[in-house]
Amino acid sequence: MLLSLALDAHAQESAGSADQTGPTDPVAPAAVVNVTGIKRAYLKAIESKLDRTGIADVVSANEVQGLPDNTIVEALRRVPGLSVLPTLDNEHPRDEAATPVLRGLGAAYNNVTIDGSPLASPGTPNGNLGSIGRGVRLDLLPSSMISELVVAKTFSADQEPNAIGGAIDLKTRSAFERNGLPFFTIEGSGGGASDASRPRKQDRVGERLTTTGSFTFGPQRQYGMVVSANYQKLETSTDTHMTTDTVFENFYDSNGNRLTGNNLGNGYAVPQQDKYWYVQDKRTRVGLTVKLEAKPDDNVYSFVTAGYYRFNDLMQRNENLIDPRNTLVVQNQTATSGHYPGGDVEVGFSQQDMTSATKLLQSGVDWKLADNETLGLRANLSRATYREPIRMIKYATNTAYAAPGTGGAVPVATPEYAFNYDTGGLNHSFNVSPAAYNNLANYKLLYYRDDYQRSATDTIGNLRADYRRNLDRPGLGFAAGLSYTLDKPSYNIYRNDLEPNTSQPALTLAGVTGPSAPLLYNQSGLGLITIDPQAASAQIAALRAAGGLNTTNQTGFSNQDNFEHTEKTLGAYAQLSFNTDQWKTLLGLREDHTSQDTNGRALVAGSWTALPTSSSYHFLLPSIQTTYQADADLDVRMAASQTIGRPTYDSYAARTAISFANVSDAGNPNAQGVAVTVGNPDIKPRLSTNTDLALNYRLPKAANGLLSLAVFNKDIKDEIFNQSSQGYTYQGVTYANAVVSKPANASSTSIKGVEASAVVNSLGWLHPLLNDVGVSANWSVLDGRMAVRKADRSIRTLDHLVGQPDQTRNLTVFYARQGLELRAAYNYQGKALRSIVPDISWQDLYWAPRAQVDLQASYKLSRELTLFGQVQNLHRARMTSYTGPSQNLLKDTYSVPMVAWIGLRYTPNF
Repeated sequence: MLLSLALDAHAQESAGSADQTGPTDPVAPAAVVNVTGIKRAYLKAIESKLDRTGIADVVSANEVQGLPDNTIVEALRRVPGLSVLPTLDNEHPRDEAATPVLRGLGAAYNNVTIDGSPLASPGTPNGNLGSIGRGVRLDLLPSSMISELVVAKTFSADQEPNAIGGAIDLKTRSAFERNGLPFFTIEGSGGGASDASRPRKQDRVGERLTTTGSFTFGPQRQYGMVVSANYQKLETSTDTHMTTDTVFENFYDSNGNRLTGNNLGNGYAVPQQDKYWYVQDKRTRVGLTVKLEAKPDDNVYSFVTAGYYRFNDLMQRNENLIDPRNTLVVQNQTATSGHYPGGDVEVGFSQQDMTSATKLLQSGVDWKLADNETLGLRANLSRATYREPIRMIKYATNTAYAAPGTGGAVPVATPEYAFNYDTGGLNHSFNVSPAAYNNLANYKLLYYRDDYQRSATDTIGNLRADYRRNLDRPGLGFAAGLSYTLDKPSYNIYRNDLEPNTSQPALTLAGVTGPSAPLLYNQSGLGLITIDPQAASAQIAALRAAGGLNTTNQTGFSNQDNFEHTEKTLGAYAQLSFNTDQWKTLLGLREDHTSQDTNGRALVAGSWTALPTSSSYHFLLPSIQTTYQADADLDVRMAASQTIGRPTYDSYAARTAISFANVSDAGNPNAQGVAVTVGNPDIKPRLSTNTDLALNYRLPKAANGLLSLAVFNKDIKDEIFNQSSQGYTYQGVTYANAVVSKPANASSTSIKGVEASAVVNSLGWLHPLLNDVGVSANWSVLDGRMAVRKADRSIRTLDHLVGQPDQTRNLTVFYARQGLELRAAYNYQGKALRSIVPDISWQDLYWAPRAQVDLQASYKLSRELTLFGQVQNLHRARMTSYTGPSQNLLKDTYSVPMVAWIGLRYTPNF
């Protein structure tokens, strides 16, 4: 339905100003609507929702700006059936949402367009191998460019069919809205995060500036221009507590011997590591959208839109980890404690300068051939890039070195770092001796990586033509269209690795440490040890000049995961409509033919060789949507369709990519932390059969709102998931603990759900004192099923899809009177499956349930000037993942700081 809050923030700056949101048809002039505040904004959003064919939710830019959310994707979590996810890798923090999950289906299942045209994206940042996938990062795009967000939950044949979850279309503003009257608004604000400056000093005050303006010109005002720009900078700090990245827990028998596979022995789980991060981010967002329009007469409309959006995140990660190193035997084990006779401590620093940039150029023309007949042409080109240069430094206790030119460094477990562990609470503790832990002379340089970088590029070109005749009018209507899309993504990774040798005295942490912070859950009172990157780099440079570093062979790492992909899609559709006063029916059929060529890398006869693969598929996809207007206040909507889910680009690459926690682990069959990613050129697209039913009921005028109820079911054939297994043979060595990830098609998958929502603009019908109070609420319950094939060919059934929460809830209470507006928003996301290991169910990961409270307030200082403030994540709710047989053991817990902004918005009255 709607976002839980709506505020026509721009237009209501001056009393009686005209509504900003434009018509669906850009040829027709927008009607002037007097806006009376937040109640009018809600009513308008309701009308926009009900006027659409099928089941959709509509969000205006004014609603986004009225919410205590900083990005488009954060605002989308207010929509029924939507949740949001952060980056999912094991390198980056999780204090910002990156992608929406629509009806339990992640970014790869959902189509994102701008004014109906596809948008290139480098995918979600991912430190894991093969870091590029489908799915647009909506947190990169500013709300200032948007006139309206349309979340279509049912499919029609004129849409791109890669939309099992749904389709999100970002409609840009038109200068011809408001009958072409000029418009301008600018807002500036300052803010900050609750957890900034840990452990190093940061700029505590962030700044944000957004502006949008439009005007028409020419003798008959037949030309228009819209310019929208945004800038935001914010520095934050987060802390993280976790275990290892792969096999998270170990189980032992009654004698303390480690077991493997599904054998749980005595049932006492022991975390592999005790790992802490403090991550500091300096995030900068810049965006510019320019749109030129022309309406030489009532029958022709044309436009050209150019956009540039850049997001930079300068991230510094400080890492401390305690590792028993040898986990084969544990001593004195009880249900919540035990002892390891040795161990080591590692201290690391990483600086990762991530920059994502998207450029787009779109053009189009609509001809009104007759009163009920239109022809539209669209052409667009977009290019997205992701660049991440990385510098990494790590020290470890009692590191052993090799001779010059012969190999790398190896951390060594010693009795000095023996410890008792405690797993009595969610956050475990490895209780190393404080004296040993703080002995900086024991920490020797383990490796230095000064030339490490990841990059991804995606370029999309699209052409389409659409013909419509009488489609939205009474009687029979018809539409047909053609489209062609060329999509060219690529991914590249490169790394050097320098490790000390025995020719020079070892470098230690003494003299190169930085500020500290608490290890929050450690029972020995240990503090974070940090590296001063400038001081350490200077010492390492001198060591390198003296010949004290070996350059390890990284050709495998730098080649195994690279790929280039080319995808060509030809689409054709036809639609037939039949409309009466009570019925609206739209039938459609879409043909999709896709071919792809992929170049991966593999080691063949001792050399890295490009391995090209090719494949193609085609689908004929039917759809039907119908609306029955039972009376003026009640409508019933039904829909059925088939949609597809294209595999990720890197899935097609023929490759075997392996990574080690330490370079020296190569060749060690018992090494821990070995991760393997295998491609699958034979992967098939998903095919989903979707059915939907929805009811919308207008509340009486005293309440001024809407009740909505929707149920849906999706049966998905050939669902794709990352199949994991343990153990892998690579270049003649069998790594028993390696975790292997391979994209695979599941046997069967389904998801069904119920979405209920209500908007009540006024509670005055309960009591006159509540006349200025309103409520928006929604609740979605999701039930997923996925059958996956295990290594022995048997089937395992899970009760979730990956990324799917079991429920989402939103509640917003707002108050508006005489220029003062207050609102409080509550968002809840239930337990969600994060990843699966088909053969070892207790290693599955789950996102823990999470609730967040946000606040927003505004006050009109004058007709043109508004003071506003907002607080996000008021109670600093963390983001936590569980694992284990009972799904109650810690994988990781990430802090999410509270972020507050205060500012002024100026909208002159033209």
